[in-house]
Amino acid sequence: MPMDIDSIIKSRKEEDSREEQELFLERVEEVHEESTIVDGHLCTLYDVVRKFRPFNESSPEGHADLPRLMEGGVDVAIMAAFAWDRTWPVRGVRQGLEYVDAFNSLCMLPGVRAVTAARDIIQRQDSGDLGLMLAFDGGEFMEGSVEVLRMFYKLGLRMLALAWNDRNLLADGAGESVTRGGLTNAGRKIVAECARLGILVDAAHMSEAGFWDLVELGESPFVVSHANCHSLFHHPRNLTDDQLQAIGEAGGLVGISLNPAYFAGSSEEATISRVVDHIMHAMEVAGEENVGIGTDFDSFGQPGPQPVSDVRRLPLLTQELLRRGMSGKTAGGILGGNWLRVIRAVMG
Repeated sequence: MPMDIDSIIKSRKEEDSREEQELFLERVEEVHEESTIVDGHLCTLYDVVRKFRPFNESSPEGHADLPRLMEGGVDVAIMAAFAWDRTWPVRGVRQGLEYVDAFNSLCMLPGVRAVTAARDIIQRQDSGDLGLMLAFDGGEFMEGSVEVLRMFYKLGLRMLALAWNDRNLLADGAGESVTRGGLTNAGRKIVAECARLGILVDAAHMSEAGFWDLVELGESPFVVSHANCHSLFHHPRNLTDDQLQAIGEAGGLVGISLNPAYFAGSSEEATISRVVDHIMHAMEVAGEENVGIGTDFDSFGQPGPQPVSDVRRLPLLTQELLRRGMSGKTAGGILGGNWLRVIRAVMG
């Protein structure tokens, strides 16, 4: 794992000796390499299915591809499928099948394997392969049908976000919050079936009313795969302290995002330190076992102010966690161990 000693040294106190700085760097490398790193929300699959760039080649475009994910030390990436054609009718099943086909093509690449349960994550540690898990970023893919959900489960789907900002047949998204609408009857059936099958429910992009409907149902632990803390930065996608507490009480997880839209009001605030501010606050409210990362890489544009330029720079997050005084064990939980816990609880 390549690390830039000069960039590390600049972040340390001036009174630290060169030896102390190098020891700190060694500790960062050790924790990063020993941790199981899980990115809970990666949007690169959209670029693959739209044929914008190949996944198996390092590219100057976007944030992530196979070589850069390996260089950044990522062990498992949860690949989010977004319904790009949102003209009604959305034709979600067709788009979902196109994503399944693209996902399967990635899992056939050397050094890549599909992840459908916690045991797959553990087994891949011996091979060093990159594990990929398929997620749908919006209930549009289901077209309101439990039978469609079952079909996609058989094809490898393991995480489902019920809404993406808009209203669909399952729930209202964050962009519809003024209506105070939450889960529909079809959405409730889908949630119950997800619990039965072992599909992780994702409340990212849902309306707040829908979030609380999900809490009330209490079917199984759920996640918010990519969001930040509303008390630190007001954004309709961010979580209030009450929501963070509810996630912790449900045994779920919030994946803190590196998308500047959710934590930065200016270019000076789009820093890795600001991201860790949100991690620390979420840990305080939800509990340290209920916080992970969901970078949202490849969903926000370049160039522009960003906490890291691409996934290769993810070790800088580990650096900042340790600089704040976090233990290696706790940092390892944030980097991926907590995702592994909730995946095991839901999928086995």
